[in-house]
Amino acid sequence: MTNQTAAPTDPVHIALCCDENYAAYATTVMISALENTQRPERLNFFLIANKIQDKTKLQMKNEISKRGSSLAMLEATDTTFDGLPVHRFGQAVYQRILLGEYLPKDIKKIIYLDSDLMIRDDICLLWETDLAGLPVAAVEDLSRSASTTIGVPRQEYFNSGVLVMDLEQWRDKGIHWKVADFAAENAHSLQYVDQCSLNAILHASWKRLHPRWNSQANIYKILRKYTEGSGYSVSELEEAVAWPAIIHYTGKKKPWLKHCFHPYKAEFLKTLNEISWATQHPSLKDTQEAVRYYSAIRDHWKNASRKRQAKNLREKVQKPAS
Repeated sequence: MTNQTAAPTDPVHIALCCDENYAAYATTVMISALENTQRPERLNFFLIANKIQDKTKLQMKNEISKRGSSLAMLEATDTTFDGLPVHRFGQAVYQRILLGEYLPKDIKKIIYLDSDLMIRDDICLLWETDLAGLPVAAVEDLSRSASTTIGVPRQEYFNSGVLVMDLEQWRDKGIHWKVADFAAENAHSLQYVDQCSLNAILHASWKRLHPRWNSQANIYKILRKYTEGSGYSVSELEEAVAWPAIIHYTGKKKPWLKHCFHPYKAEFLKTLNEISWATQHPSLKDTQEAVRYYSAIRDHWKNASRKRQAKNLREKVQKPAS
């Protein structure tokens, strides 16, 4: 990363996409970004709102404005992806593909964030990424199998939960429409429809970010057993475990669920609980889920082991400059 592409006072544009069900979680992501930057007034948020109630929109805006930033709402009106499978993710997962269309034309660069993240470092550092002429910067998807659906090598396949996008290139080259066409034609055969479609078009044209900018839930296991085949060195993965800049709660077991074992679950819930209008997930009050959670001895042991792993690495590994 370099500090040449943005002056300290330039606005940092950040986009998220979600529906009503994920509104509080997307707000948690934005709050975590604001609470971990020295310049919250630089952050300029956009939300592609997929059927979010007016009351919820106002509540989200208030949460961001009282922390010194702004949130603009844009309605998800495009029907390009109607009828395509969404699995457990919801229709909003497709909207990131069309950010170049939704956002004002004077927005030439954007950071895209999923709604299941926790920002732990200054996101302005990520904004200063030199894209080196490429349309997008991302972190490799650490899964050993995700890339097989579209037949590209593991180290060429990126995770789409955190993206730095050159929107000028996306618009000029029609990248978003190429991705949308691929999704429409292949959706029913893809494991992760939007992510696989992005990779099918861009797998040879993306800038690799340090893995700490998208520290995925399986990174502990990858570092312990499956580093071979990854495009990251062992030392880079160790730095990402020790000093994660963005935690990504990948997989089905999200931090707002009772049955979730992640070293940073409590951190997400702490920020979520700052939102007075956020409702607890039903699983947190379900007796059967509580029994299932407390009886999962092996999962508790693995989670404690991951916490120790990160703690030990923090004592061994110096925090990267960016």
